[in-house]
Amino acid sequence: MLPLTDDQAAAIGRAAVTPAQRLVVALVAVHAARPAAIRHLLVDDIDLAARRITLAGRAHQLVDLLHTVLLEWLQERHRRWPHTPNQHLLVSNITAAGTAPVSDFYLAWHLPEVPLEHLRADRVLHEAVAVEADPLHLVAAFGLSTQTAIDYADLARALVARPIEHRPTGSGR
Repeated sequence: MLPLTDDQAAAIGRAAVTPAQRLVVALVAVHAARPAAIRHLLVDDIDLAARRITLAGRAHQLVDLLHTVLLEWLQERHRRWPHTPNQHLLVSNITAAGTAPVSDFYLAWHLPEVPLEHLRADRVLHEAVAVEADPLHLVAAFGLSTQTAIDYADLARALVARPIEHRPTGSGR
C-alpha cells in the first residue's frame, strides 16, 4: 500500500460534493473510520459543544474540518428530514422513516469514485510516519489489531528510509 498521490487526494476532494459525502470522506480522512462505524454512528455520538465525537467506542476531538462538515450535514439532515425518528447520523430517503442505519451499499453508491479503504489506509500510514512508526500509538488511535499496527509501522519505516527519488511521481507528501 502506497500513500495517495496528490492527484488522487484532489480527485477524492472533487468527488465529495454533497454534505453527506464530505462528512464520510472527512471521517475517513481524519479518524480512519471504517464504513461500518460511519453507518452506525448516532447523533448522540456527536458533542458539538465539547467538540467531541465517539466513533466505534473511541472518543476523538473534532478538528475544525470535521466540525464544519458535521454542522453542514446536520443542517442538511434537519432540512430534509426534520421529524425523522432515526437516530443514526447518516440517514437516507429509505431509512429516514425508520430506525435502521443506512445499508452497506449506501456509501459505495454515494461515493463510487472514492476508494474509502485506500483513504483509510493512507490516513493510518501518515499517522505511522508522523509518530515514528509507533505501533502502540496506532493501536490506541485507530483501534487496529497489534499485527496490523506492526505492519503499518514497518511500512512507514520503509517509506521513510526510501530515498526521495524512488518515491512515486506526484506523491508530494
